[in-house]
Amino acid sequence: MEITELADLTATSREDELEQRLIELEVRSEERRADNQRLEEFVRGFENRLARLERAVTNLTAQLENPPEEMPAPIEDLPPHY
Repeated sequence: MEITELADLTATSREDELEQRLIELEVRSEERRADNQRLEEFVRGFENRLARLERAVTNLTAQLENPPEEMPAPIEDLPPHY
């Protein structure tokens, strides 16, 4: 085997290694994108849930601070029968 053939084999081997590494990095990048998308969806859902809970707390606080008018007395307030 000549030196140029050996150099060509070495260069080809190095190119194959680099190509394999590039493919591996592309696959990992796609996996990270998918992970990131799932996390963003989770965060959006969590933010929506928090917003609903905050509105509920605000509504309950307003009801406590400004209760509705007195409840009318029941027509009959009978104890339960045993």
